[in-house]
This record gives sequence, structure tokens and C-alpha cells, in this order.
Amino acid sequence: MAEDSGLYFDVIVVGGGNAAMCAALSAREMGARVLLMEKAAPEERGGNCPYTGGGFRFTHNGADDLRPLLADPSVLEGLEDAISPYTESDYRREMLEKTAGRTNPKLLATLIAESYPTVLWMRGQGIEFELSGRGARVVPGVRVGASAVGSGPGLIAMHYTAARRHGVEVVYETKMLRLLTDDSGAVTGVVAEDADGVQEIGAGGVVLACGGFEASSEMRAEHLGGHWGGAKVRGSRHNTGDGHRAASEIGASTAGQWTGYHGTPIDADAPDTGSPDSVDRLPRRSYPFGVMLNMDGERFVDEGSDFALNNFVEMGALILKQPEGIAYQVFDAKAESLLEERYGSACAVRGSTIGELAEMMGLDRSKVEGTIGKFNAAVQQGEFDPSRMDGKGTEGIEPPKSNWARAIDKPPFSAYRVMGGITYTFGGLKIDTRAQVLDGEDRPIPGLFAAGEIVGGFFYFDSLRASGLMHGAVFGRIGGANAAGRMRGG
Repeated sequence: MAEDSGLYFDVIVVGGGNAAMCAALSAREMGARVLLMEKAAPEERGGNCPYTGGGFRFTHNGADDLRPLLADPSVLEGLEDAISPYTESDYRREMLEKTAGRTNPKLLATLIAESYPTVLWMRGQGIEFELSGRGARVVPGVRVGASAVGSGPGLIAMHYTAARRHGVEVVYETKMLRLLTDDSGAVTGVVAEDADGVQEIGAGGVVLACGGFEASSEMRAEHLGGHWGGAKVRGSRHNTGDGHRAASEIGASTAGQWTGYHGTPIDADAPDTGSPDSVDRLPRRSYPFGVMLNMDGERFVDEGSDFALNNFVEMGALILKQPEGIAYQVFDAKAESLLEERYGSACAVRGSTIGELAEMMGLDRSKVEGTIGKFNAAVQQGEFDPSRMDGKGTEGIEPPKSNWARAIDKPPFSAYRVMGGITYTFGGLKIDTRAQVLDGEDRPIPGLFAAGEIVGGFFYFDSLRASGLMHGAVFGRIGGANAAGRMRGG
């Protein structure tokens, strides 16, 4: 019906981030007429991509493989011996270490095998890269070979420039409501809503690349737990699980850890949803060098159980479980030099005594004084060393502090108000290595493909840095080509 009305494209891509753009460019390269439906307005386009550092993790054999990717290959001069290869076994081992061995092995094999060919293809599409760190010192064994010039915002700008140049048709402020199917169950298009109302748009292939469900408080509460319902969203406010719901309605199967997510303690005064200008300034991850108090003035966690890099996701969730979903990170003058630079953007409360600090926090003075007093008395002797897990802990209090325990006793004292923030979710649609969405019996749903954060099966318990953009690009490229190939009789 939609095809008869004239609203018809060979391929419709739902979404506007990195995975979606790779799908659209790939389908267009195959000769398909492509419509990219972006839910956001132009100034908010790109899904979570603008909130990233733009890094891509891919296999390579050293500097010779990086050279054709870089906008300025001359930066490699003299560094050739400093850049070690990043092998398939490196990639596989590090991913499985992060995900407790749960990553879908077939999807992982495809991701690894196609990672370098995909970034090379992206370079040919007009995406420019630079060495990760943007001029930082290169060290042996570099894991993230390159980042998009201009980080996440730069990546999205280059993607849309490439889409315009290659003839991808883009519409903004257009929301997919549901998928169209024929009598056989094949996907034949979408029902979409824009400023002019609701309409059907036919297609031979649809690629869902519209992100996770982290911006839906209802879906967060349902799948992650009620305490996540009020979390701050670090990324796009438009990632509300539209694709998850639409695909589930036609029988799509799900995969991955639906209780899993990437999150972190962030400034409690952060906006409810992300801002590319501030997202990197808002995390608060120096808690191992102080203590955290809830709104009852009590400690609730072992702040020194591990380096923050390894447990900040867990810490964000634990904070949200506290009264009002809020905590204070408390430090004394000894710790100030150890705080991440991003703390400089926060509005800390300060006091010359613990009691004064408690009043500034709005907490019960005697309770906070008692909590800090007990903590100080429990601190054991030992050498404080922030560069390693030093074993300098507490004794006789619950919860303990296992490492980096020092008395909070040198004024001035400072406190930073924090809560949990969510970046993206892990649970999603089940796909095969052709990026085809599968039904409940693991059969491909004809005409339906998916890529990016909407896909489940990659991350469990944790994620591997810079592999999110990479798997979105790999399976976006695959899904776009296969969607277009379907329309060409493939």
C-alpha cells in the first residue's frame, strides 16, 4: 500500500548515529535509494555519537596500517617502532575479559575480522581519523588505533557531509511508530510520524540503528531496576527504545544482558539528559581517595575496593539505591591533588571542620561527625600509594575500606554531590552475522536488520572501550549492504 502511494525507498535506516550512517552509506554504495529517519532535530542529531570520544578499536599490524587512515600521516614519523600490532587474539581476549566470556562468539568474530576493513572503508567515505589521544604520546600496545577528527561531534558532522555528498535522503524530527509487514511476516516499511502527521513509508529493507533504551525511565525501571527510573541520562534524550518495541511487536527475539548498562557517578546538578559540551566534565570518579556518604550521613560502600576505572559502573548503581538516589563524595586537603581535573567544573561545598561541612551539605551534623570519626579511628597504618592497590585499609567498621584509606582530618574539607548517570544499555535485538534480526526460532525476519546499541549480545557486565562505535560501524555497513542487496534480488 505504501509503495502504491509513492512513499517508497529501497532501504530505510531508522536512527541518526554512527551505526545508522554507516548503514545508509553502505546501502547507498550498493545503488539503493536510501532514506535516513532521524528522530531528533538537526542540532541534536547523531544519537549517542556526539557524546563519545570518537575512538575506534580495530586490529592492525602497526604504523603501516594506521597510515592510510590518518588525515595527517606525518604524525607517525619516528613513531613506527612505538606502535605495536593489535591482533585478533588481543581483541578477542580483551573483549571476553570485560564481558566474562559472554559475548556472542560469532558476532565477535565478525566484529574482529571486519574492524580494520570497516575503518578503511569509512576513510574512503570521507571520515577522517587521527591518532587516539589527539597528539598524546604513543605507547607500545596501543589498543585504540584511531579516533575521528573532532571526537564524536566531528564524526557525526563528517558522516552527514558524506551522506549529503553520496545522495542519502535525510529527514529530521521523524519518529518511527511501528514496522509494516506483509502476510508472510516480511518487513515492508515503517509507520512514521513527523510534523505533518502519521504516514506509511514502504521499503524493501529496514535497518534499525536507533540506539538503546537508556532515555526511557519506564524501560530503565523495568529492566535495570526501579532505582534507575530517576537516573540522569548522559547521552541522547531520544534513545527511548523505539526500535526495541517495534521489533518485539512483530516477533523479534532479544539478546544480551537486559539488566546491563554503562553508567557512572556524575554531578548531581548535571542536566537530565546529555550535552556534548559538558558530558565529559560531569563524571565523578575520584571516590577511592575519600569517603562517600548518603543523605543519612552514613557510609554505604567500600570506596577502595578497586580502581575507579574498574568499578565506576557499579558505584553509579549503588548511589542510586541510597535515599533520594544521592551521595556526597567527601575529601580533605590531602586528597585535593588526586582529584580528576573534571572536579574543577563542580560546585563543591567546603568547610573548615567536618561539622561545618555537614551543615553545608544539609546533613545531620552529629551523624556526619560520628561517621567520619569512626572511619578515622579505623584507618590502619601503611604506605599510601595511589598508583597501586596498596592494601592500606580500615579495621573494625562496616563497610570497610580496602585500599587508600587515610584519615579525613586535614582542613579544608570538601564534598561533591553526586548521583548515578547512565550512558547506554546492553540488552537489545538478536541478530546474526549478516545483521539480520532473528525471530523467536532464530530465523531471520525478512527485510529487517539492526546495528549499533540496539543490538544485544556484545556487552555483559562491562563494555570494552571504543568497541561500541566499532561494532556499530561494522554491522551498520553489513546491514546496509544486505538490506540493499535484498532489493537487488540478493
